[in-house]
This record gives sequence, C-alpha cells and structure tokens, in this order.
Amino acid sequence: MYERQDAGDPQFIASIQNDDDANRLGISESSLNRFLQIGRDKYGLSDSKQIGQFDRVTEANNLFIRLDWQINDKHRLTFRNLYNKWDNPFSVSDNSNIEVAESYSDFVSHENSMFLSLRSNFSPSVTNEFKVQYQRAERIFSPNSELPSQNIPRAIVQVASILPNGNTSSKSIQLGGQRYTPETNLENQIQLSNTTYINVGKFNFTLGTDNLITSLETQLSNEQNGRFFFDSLDDFDNLNPSRYAREVPLQGSTLVKQTVLDLSFFGQVEFDINPNLNFAGGIRYDATAFVDAAEFNPLVYQELGIRTDEKPEDFDNIQPRFQLTWNIKGNDTDILKIGGGVFTSQPHYYAQVNNIQNSGTLLGAIDVTGTDVPTPDFIGYRNDPSTVSGVPAGVTPFSTINAVSPDFEVPTIYKANINYTHFFGDRYSLGVNAVYSHTKNNYVYQETNLVAEPYFVTPQGREVFVPANTIAENGRADWTKSRVSDLVGRTLVLNSDGVLDNLALVVEGSAKIGEDGYVNASFTVNQSKDNSSYNCCVANTSTFLPVSGDPRDLNYGYSDNHFDTKIVVNGASPTWKGFTLGATIVGTGGTRYSLKSGGGRSANGDFNLSNEIAYIFDPSDANTPQYIKDSYNEVLNDPETSEGFKEYLKESFGSFAERNGGKNPFSATVDLRLQKKFNLPNDKHSLELSADVFNFMNLLNKEWGRSNNFGNRDFMNINGFDQATSSYQYNVQTGAGTEPINGTPWRLQVGVRYSFN
Repeated sequence: MYERQDAGDPQFIASIQNDDDANRLGISESSLNRFLQIGRDKYGLSDSKQIGQFDRVTEANNLFIRLDWQINDKHRLTFRNLYNKWDNPFSVSDNSNIEVAESYSDFVSHENSMFLSLRSNFSPSVTNEFKVQYQRAERIFSPNSELPSQNIPRAIVQVASILPNGNTSSKSIQLGGQRYTPETNLENQIQLSNTTYINVGKFNFTLGTDNLITSLETQLSNEQNGRFFFDSLDDFDNLNPSRYAREVPLQGSTLVKQTVLDLSFFGQVEFDINPNLNFAGGIRYDATAFVDAAEFNPLVYQELGIRTDEKPEDFDNIQPRFQLTWNIKGNDTDILKIGGGVFTSQPHYYAQVNNIQNSGTLLGAIDVTGTDVPTPDFIGYRNDPSTVSGVPAGVTPFSTINAVSPDFEVPTIYKANINYTHFFGDRYSLGVNAVYSHTKNNYVYQETNLVAEPYFVTPQGREVFVPANTIAENGRADWTKSRVSDLVGRTLVLNSDGVLDNLALVVEGSAKIGEDGYVNASFTVNQSKDNSSYNCCVANTSTFLPVSGDPRDLNYGYSDNHFDTKIVVNGASPTWKGFTLGATIVGTGGTRYSLKSGGGRSANGDFNLSNEIAYIFDPSDANTPQYIKDSYNEVLNDPETSEGFKEYLKESFGSFAERNGGKNPFSATVDLRLQKKFNLPNDKHSLELSADVFNFMNLLNKEWGRSNNFGNRDFMNINGFDQATSSYQYNVQTGAGTEPINGTPWRLQVGVRYSFN
C-alpha cells in the first residue's frame, strides 16, 4: 500500500496587517521595519521576504508491504515493511520572541521498519510468537537555504516599542542562524522479542522478553554557531553587542556515537475468580544500559567532585500491576474495573548525547561582555562561516558541562484507576473513569557550578547569586560571577528531582447510528501539577522553569501540560451509497501560563535569562514606586486586557506570581471528513476518495476556530539596578495582557487511496 499526503500549512512570522496585530505581537511596525532595514544594511539580511505569511507544503510518503506465509498448520510467518519519508520545510524555529524567516530551518526524515514474526501453535494450550525487527531512521535539520550549510551566529536584539494603543512592550527579535541547526540523527535499531501464551486450566499465563540494541550517530550543533546580544535597536545599528557567547568545537567534528541496550522481561496471569469476576496481574522488569561513556574530565572532578564519565543507569525497575474486572450481576450491562500498577520510563538517549558532547573535552565555552565582545561581521560570516569568532585573544575558554548524577534513577509512575461502564443494549454505553498517578524521579538538569548561598536577597525576597557590586547600572548581571569554580563553565547535572501528580475524571459515552454510523464522546476534568515540566532534550531547556530565586529549588505548581477541561466528540454517519461524513470536535480549557521577569536580564544572577517568575508589587503598599502603580492601573483599566489576565495580576499583588497561575479560556475546533468508497469488480481491490476540512468553523467565519491562549509573558522587565537598596528597577510591559490570536487557519485536504491484497 502506498500513501502520499501533501498538506498546505502556512507559517506566520510577525504578520502586522493593522494596529491590532501590532498590539497583540507586542512590537510596533516602525520598530520591526527599522530592525529589518538595519539587518539588510549592516548584517547581510537578504531583500527577500522575512516577515508575514509564508506558504509552505509538507509532504509525507508511506509505502507498506505485508506478506503472510502459512508454513503448515502450526506455524505462520509474517513479513512487514514500512517506509516513511517526511518533508517538513520551514518548520524549526528558535526561542526568541520573533525570528525572521532566515532563522527558520527545514526538517526531513527517512525511516524504514522491517518486521518478521513467527507465530507457532505448539498445542491447544501453548502458543509462541517470536519477532525480529530492524529499524533505520535518519533525521536531518538543515539551515535555511539563504544561509550557509554550517549556519552562522544569531543576532538577538531587545526591541522596545510604544504600541498603537499606547502600551509599552519589549520583545527579542532574531536574525541569522539558530541554536539547533545543522543537526543530524542516524539511528539503527534491532528488536528481539518473544512472547509465550500458556493455558493451564482456568489460568492464562503470558511470559516474554523484549530487547533492543540501538546504535546512534548524532551530530549536534547546539549553541556552536554563536550568538550576539544587543540591548537596543541603537546598539544593533552601531554594531555594539553587550554580550557574545558560543560553544566552540575543540577537536573538529562533534559527532557522538553510542550504543544502547534495552532489556525487559515480563509475566502475567489472568483467570476468573468466579464467573463474574476476573483478575489479571503481572510483573515487568526493564533496564537500559548505555555502552559508551563520556570522557573523564579531571578538572571538573577536581573542582566540583563530578565525574563526567558517569552513565545514566538504573537496574532495579521491578513493576507489579493488576486489574480486577467485575461483571455486576453477570448480565454484561454493568462493568466495574479497578486497576493499578507501577510503570517506569526509559532514559532518553538524547541525554547521553548531551553528556558525551559536553564533557569539557570536545567543546570550549566563550561567554564575554563589555570590551571583550568581538565586533560582529555578519556579512563576512555569510561568505565564510569559518570566520565566526572563536576564542578572543587574551580570553581563556572554559567548558560547559553536562553530566549525570551517580544517584540517577529513571522516572517511576504509580498509577491507579477505577472505571464503571453501563451498556444500554448493544448500541449505547455510558461510563466514568477516575485516574490518579504520581511520578517520582522525573528528569531534571540542575545547576551545579553555582554558589550554594545567594550573595544577597532583594527587598522583594528574590535570592541573587552574584555580588550586588557586579550588577551593572542597567540591571545586567554577569552570571560568570555566580560560579563555584572559575575554571569550569556552566555545569548541568542530570538527576531525578522531578515529581508529577495527575488526577483526572473522564465521563465517556458511545452510540451506534444505523448500520455502521457511530458517535463517541468524552468530557475530562483534569489537574496536573509538577515541579518541572522538562522531558527532553537540550539540557538548557530544563532550566527554563520559572523560579523566584534559587533555580535548584524546583517550583511545584500547575504543569506546563495542565488543562482544566477537555471535550472530544468523534463520529461518522451511516454509509449512504458509499458516502460517509465524519466529524471530530476537540475543545480544551484552562491551560496555563506564567508572568515572568524579562528584558534580557537574569534577576537571580544565573546563566538563564528566561527562568524568573515575576514579582508583582502591591499597589496599596506605600513603598511601591508610583510609576509601577500607574502601570498596573493602566493594565487593569485597558479594555484590550483579558479578564483572566487581570485576575491573575490582582491575585499576585505583593508576592511572586504563582507559576502557571494564569488560566486560558476554553476553545474548540471542528474537523470534517467526507469519504466515498467505490466497489471494484475485483473484491480484493478498493478505491477511496476523501476530502478533509480542518478547522471547519474558521472556513465559515475567520473569527471562529481560533484560541486566545497566552503563553508565558514577560511582564516585569528589568531596566536598572539600585546599588544603595540592592534592588532592581523595572519597566512594566503594559501590553502584555492584550489577548493573542492562536490556531491554524482552515485547510482543505483531498486524498486518494487504492488498496489491494
């Protein structure tokens, strides 16, 4: 079977069509145009389109082959092969507020899975299934075609604007390369598994093993292209960056090769305690072994007591599970299920790539400010990327370190649920499902080369880990002054400090319509809280967690993945003359966001410029500066500020804002699908035509099918520091509460499917 899907999926970059767009984006059209003009005049930015709507087409190709051979009455051999090619151009962005088109990268993947299974019925009570699978995947992230294949540095500019509605805003805008690309991932994996099913009287046993051998070659360029930071458009115009940072390759290629072994064994028994009560219970063991370690760095061990050759290992993952199913009264109309168990996670392979590449022997870190910052020459970088500034003369490089804690353990989930379903004949059902889970040992990278105690605490209670006298008048802190050891750079150690709690109640129902029509619906009430929402991949991403002071004190609160409510409705009409009309409705409410301290400054003095929760002053406090009171009143009296944002702001008066304390409203999308199936003379062949309209409501009215969800908002931007009071000065982003517009415009997709056996 062959499938191909071409989908139009436009990309929007700072598309300002009117004043409302400028207010929502937080940047004036004049500031944006000035940025682009400076980029073209002095940084080699091309004259091609860099902002607005960009039409693009993704392409997916799938080829599936299956062969079955009934060797004899006991043995059946099955071969399957699936090839997939996915081309997703102009899709990889960076972490600035706005990146122009040349900073967007392309992604393409080639994946093939070859599968062979032998199912053997040795006797009426013993069946065995042996499986072998070989998978090969190549994933390539490539810089924009306007840039050299090696990519070039980034220019990240903090741009302040007076918006059309009079509000103030400051956004980071980026041109040049980006931190992720180029990147290549080559994966070869062999899977060997065997499952044996044994029936002994009323007992059904399942015994098996599932094992993987994975070989990976990963070329990461994360932060190796370099980045220049500019505090203003004037500095950008004058080629005057305030900071330059880069991870510089010390030995040429930074290709990481590693082999990983995943082992598992499991057993289960299922039987009827009585005719209406069934029990299933089992136990599973999983282990992952990384064959290759990072190089040992004696300097890091000497200075910080950290072994860079530690590998993520955890070999005590025994996981019991059970489920009871009660057919109440035995009439198949009321079913109660109670279950629980322990589940462990696999250590993600990317973490060990981080650790091998950042042991301090392959890369050297440069992070300089003031007069040590080189003068940027982006036109030269575009012509010859080898001219990108490496180690400036007179500056001794230090190394960024990623390592693993010797106490590392894989995440473990304790999960329990109870489910009740009532069947109204064979056409309708209604059920309720309650699920609770607690996860411990979640992945977190922790700052380790950071002084144990803060040098001072601001009057608002924020801990700061650099001496006050090293903070510049404009509020910029030098994170290198926060280190325990000046001989080692930023050090992030992977450990297991993360926790996650989830509680959900799901009401679900189903109905059959006519001969083959149906409707399935569910309504979920949910609560998810954690102290870190990191799950992969770049180590630095783990430190984006908004905190009030010490980044090592993880901030428990609503998870980044939390939602309050969710509705899912899926259905299809009965087939009529080969036609079927289907619909899917998905709605979500109560996702979360945080108010942060921004402005390209580190309020707590650590490396990360994006991990400070905002302190919200109390307008009723006489010590609160009048300009801050006025700014808060401007936000609260602004009709363009959402009511939810105002509520979050008022709840935070006189304290640090609650992490993910902002609540987004409910929104939903509707997708429709019309399908026509043709009956061919040969019953083994079939032809189907389909048409999908995604976000159908947006087709009817451009104001429908959209959401107004906030992401994290920079609200209290640092613009100064008072040495006398050891306190920061702030510029309130009065435009931060303007509702954004999110979502994907309606799309039409037409498909043809031809199948044969």
